[in-house]
Amino acid sequence: MGSEPDFAADLSHPILHEDEWNRITAVVDAFENERPAHIAVIADPFAGQDVLMKGLLRRYSDRVIHLPFFSVVKGRDFLTQITGHKDIVVMDHCHFLATRKIGGFAMVDAFLDHLSTSERLFITQWNSFTWSYLKATRHIETFFPVVIVIPEIDSKTLKKLMLSRYTDEIEFVAGEPSGNDLLSTDSARIVKLPFCEKQYSISLPHLFGGNGESGKRTGVHPEDAEDIAFDKIIRIADGNYGVAERIWDGSLDGNTLRVAEIPELPCAISLDINESFLLTIILSMESVSIVDLAEIAGPEINLKQTLFRLTHQGLVFEKKGYFGIKPEALGCVKGYLKRIRMVW
Repeated sequence: MGSEPDFAADLSHPILHEDEWNRITAVVDAFENERPAHIAVIADPFAGQDVLMKGLLRRYSDRVIHLPFFSVVKGRDFLTQITGHKDIVVMDHCHFLATRKIGGFAMVDAFLDHLSTSERLFITQWNSFTWSYLKATRHIETFFPVVIVIPEIDSKTLKKLMLSRYTDEIEFVAGEPSGNDLLSTDSARIVKLPFCEKQYSISLPHLFGGNGESGKRTGVHPEDAEDIAFDKIIRIADGNYGVAERIWDGSLDGNTLRVAEIPELPCAISLDINESFLLTIILSMESVSIVDLAEIAGPEINLKQTLFRLTHQGLVFEKKGYFGIKPEALGCVKGYLKRIRMVW
């Protein structure tokens, strides 16, 4: 993906997820050793949580013990690193403390035991699907008075973040219709159904008459073409910052972005129970080694064949022995696994 959103000159104020940043720093600044209000930062993969965590390391560098996890934690040695005079512990990717297998809670229980008797403030970052699983099985939320869920972003926020990268003007082209073809784009609308309290987001088409390439010729003002582009990207990305960033980077051609060339991948998943289970593990751990997958899956699952089928369907990717969800497929994977109740 492209570069992360930059910080202000004082390295303390991120552009992305500003409200969440303010909540975290308010808790830290009010922290007293006798009553630490431990913080859990919860996010889907790619949602921009790493920006917040890196910002905390910069702002409180003289107070922080940093514990990042990059693979499944198999021993308690990490607890020995929590020593010295520093009073804040920042822990990245805490979902590696638990696995969905027999004995898979040993490390997270060891961590919670330590946290329960510590006077330090713990700021932890968790995958949202692992967090939901641990809420259901370990009531983990009771250990963290402050739970911050990283929200979806809207098209206006994405527009600000993306355009702030460039000094040259980006040209937005509404589409490439010919003759009297109509250019169709989608935008999300929030609706409330009768006799139902819940609101739903639905996609509604917008049609523009067109007889040429540029926004003007299609009857779309250039500024409208710009808004249409960001609306489409954020809808496809389901509000996920990292996915939207990847779509933007892949759609931009030099200094030109054409709405018609913003890709929409089909969402058609057909998996058996073992494939669904393995996909759940990858989604919940974000980046997991084939060694760890083998231990979690056990001998009942043919790992090589299952990973081949998941990769062939465009759902996961492999890099240097680690597997992760393809960013473009995240929304599709989430929807499928929620429908079959593998995650919630």
